[in-house]
Amino acid sequence: MHTIRRRPGANRAVSPAVPEREGNIRAIARALELLLAMNETQPCTLSDLYATTGLPKPTIFRILSTLKKEGYVRREGAHGLYHLTEKTRRLGAAYNEKLLVVDVGAPLVVKVTKAIKWPLAIGVIDGDSMVVRYSTMPYSPLAVRATTLGRRLGLLDSAMGQAYLAFCEEGERTILADMLRASVPESDAQLQEIVDTVRKRGYGLRLPKGNRISGTVAVPILRGRHIPGVLGMTTFGSAMNAKTVSTFLPVLTRTAQDIASAMDAREGGAAAPR
Repeated sequence: MHTIRRRPGANRAVSPAVPEREGNIRAIARALELLLAMNETQPCTLSDLYATTGLPKPTIFRILSTLKKEGYVRREGAHGLYHLTEKTRRLGAAYNEKLLVVDVGAPLVVKVTKAIKWPLAIGVIDGDSMVVRYSTMPYSPLAVRATTLGRRLGLLDSAMGQAYLAFCEEGERTILADMLRASVPESDAQLQEIVDTVRKRGYGLRLPKGNRISGTVAVPILRGRHIPGVLGMTTFGSAMNAKTVSTFLPVLTRTAQDIASAMDAREGGAAAPR
């Protein structure tokens, strides 16, 4: 018998007469629960899965039979050992580090925004721009707008872009420099100045200019030498001064470190090489 960790709700009473809630397909929910249980320990028997999930054995058997027919599960030997197949990897093929940084970072930055009041955002690289993938502006009483979610930001003129350029790996920076040069011929000198300045002070900074009424300070989310994303804090332009930066930079840096640590934990402690 294989020893597997008991999941919450194991051996719970399950009544087939309980109606399905609107929008909830119980059969799919149960199949996903079974796949999660199998993902934690392989190979496993029907009895193992019963002990882990508490689902009725006939239900487990039907789900396993369906998954086997569809190619996601294989059965091995006379003892009825079940394994996940290579096909299950395709279920998560579209899930990448840029999604993970938002998944683990979102609850952390919401908590910080509720404490400091200023809105935070997580941005990721997308071609020759940064894209805001998560924003806590809806949670901030001091937000300058409803949200910046989905906004594309230039690498040279945004705090997030500057932080990314300064701390990304040299090979990646060279590629980004080539991309920028195609659209901004004079970008080389500007890029080098940004890298030198930002690396020295440790953060990117955008002050209000022209019709912009806000300012942003941004720090990299570092996993070794790799940057899965950048964390920024936006204030009203008049509030983005040396005192604001010195007050909140430690909070931003610590939060960025917490996000990186949470990503490492989610991936089983496999941090990027240092």
